[in-house]
Amino acid sequence: MGIARKRNRFSVLVVVLLSSCVLWGQANARSDPTGTPTNLTAMLTGAQVVPPVNTSAYGRVDFTVHHFKHHKDDSATYTISLYEVNHLVEIDMHQAHERQNGDRVAILWGPSPHGLKNEVNGTLTTGTLKRDAFSKGPMNKKDLNEFIKRSANGDMYVLVTTIEYPNGLLRGQVALADNTASSAAAVPGPQPGPGKTPAPEPQPAAAPTPGT
Repeated sequence: MGIARKRNRFSVLVVVLLSSCVLWGQANARSDPTGTPTNLTAMLTGAQVVPPVNTSAYGRVDFTVHHFKHHKDDSATYTISLYEVNHLVEIDMHQAHERQNGDRVAILWGPSPHGLKNEVNGTLTTGTLKRDAFSKGPMNKKDLNEFIKRSANGDMYVLVTTIEYPNGLLRGQVALADNTASSAAAVPGPQPGPGKTPAPEPQPAAAPTPGT
């Protein structure tokens, strides 16, 4: 009897350990990133708005999609940087190709109904997108894998709206980061503020004149 009881206890212990291993594996399947993250970028200019806006404002949004074993658990972090933007109201993501306006599919920042009081010049915010962020329009209930596919196909864009430009001050198509080099070249770099002039480039010293 004593030996039988010991065997039963050992069997129970083995079952408990195996169950723990299975649960641990399932938890890791939900939480451990797999593969290389996917980087996407939207370069924001007034020229891309439909119709175009003549403005010196500009910006960019950088996305990094972190992949998990189950696509429904994927998440994306993003950073929004804007320059010379006044009275900012909202920053949204829409679905449409360039030169077309499309439905809003997610909100990245805002809204601020009365607009920000201060001009934005630099990093505005960072955030996280998950599957439930796509709760509007044609991307409703879609996952971040679908976001990557549509972005690679040129079918997603970011729109920046302000008090003065409720239909969009800046816009940029979301693309895989490797495909934004040409767009980046068209976006101006930070400019000196009002009343400021850049320091002159140092000039090489003049060569001495022979015989002097």
